[in-house]
Amino acid sequence: ARVNLPNAISLGRLIVLTPLFVLVLLVGQNPFGALLVLIVLGVTDWADGFIARRFDQVTDFGKKLDPVADRVSQFVVCVTLVFAGLVPLWMAIVLFVSDLLLGIVVMVRQPGIVRVRWIGRVRTVLLMVGFPLLLLIASFAPGNEPLTLAALVVVGAGVVLHALANLQYVAALARTPRGAQEV
Repeated sequence: ARVNLPNAISLGRLIVLTPLFVLVLLVGQNPFGALLVLIVLGVTDWADGFIARRFDQVTDFGKKLDPVADRVSQFVVCVTLVFAGLVPLWMAIVLFVSDLLLGIVVMVRQPGIVRVRWIGRVRTVLLMVGFPLLLLIASFAPGNEPLTLAALVVVGAGVVLHALANLQYVAALARTPRGAQEV
């Protein structure tokens, strides 16, 4: 199967941008550079879906690759922020455990494509705002506890909604016949 542009963007996000984020923040100790990489990660996440839909390049491979790239990059970003001392460990654990649970259920149930629900969209927005906010504060106002706390509340809400969204997906999958096309 030929890799089209949206799938190439998703792969690039997974194998180039995600490790680059880790290197820039942990090795380079550059929160602003990491923020720029994170912005590119977000733009490419939007771009691959837009291009796929707009130019009729949606593939089954892409439908599976994009959420995997999203989850892996989101988890790696969170763990990197834990190692950088910007995010508490419990947030990374909640992301990992809820994604692991969902992944196991998806492998066992083998559903079609799982529709994103509103709670999943809100979670994504909170994490896509909260993580960059933490890096922005680390770049320009390090040690500002009120700003850091506010950003951590946004990320924490995103993490909790992430777990709730995954539990919603798991519950929907549990009620769906094995191999059904849409949940």
